Amino acid sequence: MRLARARFMTALAALWLLLLPLAAGPGRAEGLTLRYQMGGGNIVTHLPVSAPTSTLLEALQRMGARLGRMNSYGWRTDARVPTMKDFDKAMMEAYRHGVTPVILLEYEGSYQTLDPPQPIGSYEDWFRAGVEVARRFRPNGDWGQEHGIKDFGATIFTATNEPDVQNTIPKKAYHDSLAGLADGVHSIDPSLKVVPGGFAACNIDGDATLRGYGPAIADLLESGKLDGIDLHTYYNSKWFPLTEGRYFSAQSCFDRVKQAMGLTRDIRFYSTEYNISRSFAWQEDEMLGTLFFTALWDNLGVVGVDGKPATVFAFPWTLADNGRFGGPAYAMAESESPWLPDVRAKVMQRVLSVAGDMVIVESDPLKSGTLHLSGKEADLFVWHNRRDWTDRLGSTWTVALPDWARQAELWGWDGLRETRPVSGGSVTFENLAEDETYMVRVAR
Repeated sequence: MRLARARFMTALAALWLLLLPLAAGPGRAEGLTLRYQMGGGNIVTHLPVSAPTSTLLEALQRMGARLGRMNSYGWRTDARVPTMKDFDKAMMEAYRHGVTPVILLEYEGSYQTLDPPQPIGSYEDWFRAGVEVARRFRPNGDWGQEHGIKDFGATIFTATNEPDVQNTIPKKAYHDSLAGLADGVHSIDPSLKVVPGGFAACNIDGDATLRGYGPAIADLLESGKLDGIDLHTYYNSKWFPLTEGRYFSAQSCFDRVKQAMGLTRDIRFYSTEYNISRSFAWQEDEMLGTLFFTALWDNLGVVGVDGKPATVFAFPWTLADNGRFGGPAYAMAESESPWLPDVRAKVMQRVLSVAGDMVIVESDPLKSGTLHLSGKEADLFVWHNRRDWTDRLGSTWTVALPDWARQAELWGWDGLRETRPVSGGSVTFENLAEDETYMVRVAR
């Protein structure tokens, strides 16, 4: 039975790969190769307040990741008139580096306290913004036509990052802003996706209501105006320790947030920020690398109520910073120019080198703690051998193999551990350490 299932999933993945030119694109979970599910932020349009955009684009290009969050604080005037050409330069930089933008229209909760205040704006303000940003920056939109660029642009549009942190934006006004943005974008192209900017409260203090912002937009998620929800997960040895079990996981927060909203529709999972904090008990490179390996697959392997893969994309924060801007906790660069990866970025780079062109066809985060990916030349199996991340914790791992398998490779966070010749059937790896995540690559 296990072997038959493996064959079926491999055949299904092969069909998806044939359909990729038609089916794949940011905004849907099925059929996306890892290259189009992994990326980073921020590609900025304003004066530097974070690591340089050029460093981020270099990092994404060298890694082979194809997505980047592009944000702007200058996308409208004080009178709330959209000025979308603020994105033009960043769009061209992203295009030249082969990075597809996920556009974020930023609004700071602190704007509510300015003198005079700058409110978030009305439904009508955001409808107009949605029309303008989608018309200009969707694939083959006005920007592409002006530059003779075909089939490149944003298909996912987001707004207002982490409103639940400052918790100052009135809930109804927040709801109406997203409703307006979604209706405006969809009036240009109903296939484009709109998602609220990331939330942090489930991660920060376990608040599954996201300090009230989740239930406030539940009707927009239930109706499909919003495609899914973006959750930020910063794992920390004190406050969000994944070493204590899968309660401290992206999957757990996703499930609890949906339950708090009372949703009946299955929605997609997004993450524009996650990372392992270099702090407290987690300081050494080996610890960071091991934990980041688990965190990466935790975010990529999120499933919906139907048990099917639900992750559209997952971006760590921040690939471009060497600690100069945000300190050492989340900085993933050893140097900025040239960009050199730290241990966590090397893990991400390694995963993309092994599985960048594969598709996640199956994920079981709540029981076995495994994933199955498939590609044209090889399949990949992932296992979280961590306490309370799997129901088969132990020192051995048996993987059912497709008939065509001729080589099996065991990979850890730090690289290739073992290679074996195989001839279908199954392969068993022994003497595995607990509290690690492993990959097995099966090649023809």
